[in-house]
Amino acid sequence: MDKFELSRKMKRLTAWLDTQNQPDGLAGRRFHGVPFADAYLTIDPERQSPYASTNRNRVYLCGAEAGMAPDGAARLIDFFAGHGIERFFVWLSPGPDMDRVRGLLDQAGLSRVHWTRYPTLCRERPAPVPFKTDLRIRQVGPDDIAGSREALGETLWPEFAASAGRDGFFHYMAFDGSRPVAIAALCMFEDIGYLMAAATVESNRQRGAQQALIAKRVEQAERLGCAVLVSETLSMLEHSYRNLRRAGFEEIYDKEVYEWNA
Repeated sequence: MDKFELSRKMKRLTAWLDTQNQPDGLAGRRFHGVPFADAYLTIDPERQSPYASTNRNRVYLCGAEAGMAPDGAARLIDFFAGHGIERFFVWLSPGPDMDRVRGLLDQAGLSRVHWTRYPTLCRERPAPVPFKTDLRIRQVGPDDIAGSREALGETLWPEFAASAGRDGFFHYMAFDGSRPVAIAALCMFEDIGYLMAAATVESNRQRGAQQALIAKRVEQAERLGCAVLVSETLSMLEHSYRNLRRAGFEEIYDKEVYEWNA
């Protein structure tokens, strides 16, 4: 798949997911034209983490799309500061004139995050995913998820629970007997099957749970006719990255992440 086409589609997916799983306090806004081009922006004053993955104050860009003004990055800073935000991140995906937008971000005082990579991976060729596990994998619904909160604890990601029962979402768990030990979800958007919200209870890692959950979601997405499967991870999450590569996912691009803080 063309990486420019995919990055634009992933930006639309991100905006759509926020409407489905939007936590309290999060506000999203899409722009078109001058000064921010086709940026998608989110603001959440309660989630100003120093880490890009958990800070919900974000700008999503695909290169320097039409309408990106020379002072666009500086005006983004003013926009966030005007809402009381002291730290936000720009998530830059492939698009036109990447060097220009990098220069604008640098001139405005944003610095790139280098301590991890943010790869987007894609799978386009139908084929079974091999796995080996002693755990039982099954699809679950809202009642199952509500009943698993105590057993899963922090492993039960908010977006996994929030999207349960919504159209276009499919939720799975791995069980050791009757005890849930891992989660993962699939969502359908346009022609994409998006693998998301994967996590395993720490004491049950390296039992093949996530490879089996990938296989189950790939099978479901192919049954539903998805043209392409996509997942995102961090390079620091080595097991996650390896599991996706073993399942036939190929890295298409890295998102460049830039930080501004007051």
